[in-house]
Amino acid sequence: MQKQIDALFKFCVEQQLVINVSKTKVVVFEKRRSVAPEFTYRGTTIERVQSSIYLGLELHSTRGMTVAIDKLTVAGKKALFALCRKCNDLSITDPEVMCQLFDSLVRPVLSYACEVWIGCTWVKGLQQAEQVHIMFLRGILGVNKATNIFAVLGEFGRYPLEYFWWQQTLKYYDRLRESTPDRLLYYAYQT
Repeated sequence: MQKQIDALFKFCVEQQLVINVSKTKVVVFEKRRSVAPEFTYRGTTIERVQSSIYLGLELHSTRGMTVAIDKLTVAGKKALFALCRKCNDLSITDPEVMCQLFDSLVRPVLSYACEVWIGCTWVKGLQQAEQVHIMFLRGILGVNKATNIFAVLGEFGRYPLEYFWWQQTLKYYDRLRESTPDRLLYYAYQT
């Protein structure tokens, strides 16, 4: 981590950028809080915190990405309820149209920053986010919540959202792999 911070410093000098160290935080992912080495930027110690919000995702030292998944799931449910209310108001009942609307309005909420959290989260967190998708599809079919998930997905010819999340992640890593050396991300991953 310190090598990457040093690489960031070098990049910032080359690009004439300034980092505000007082706003910079470090979250160390671990099972329980421990004594970890201090990280510094240009000789100044970076504050270590238990959790921090970065680009809307809460990163937590001992809970990892599960906090972020929990919040994305809540936001996804809100987006789903808004979608269902709007479909009801506009008398939209065509399952194909409703699925397209879900993919345009709800899936992006549930998928926010999946490239970051997909490999770091527990299966429970993924299932929790997937349940929003399944709840939507069961609602269209009018079946109870005990109906098999794969039967519901099969009825619509859809896949679990996890497939989409991994697809997005692979595209992200392809972009990283193909990026040029003048980009910070390329430089950070090469360090």
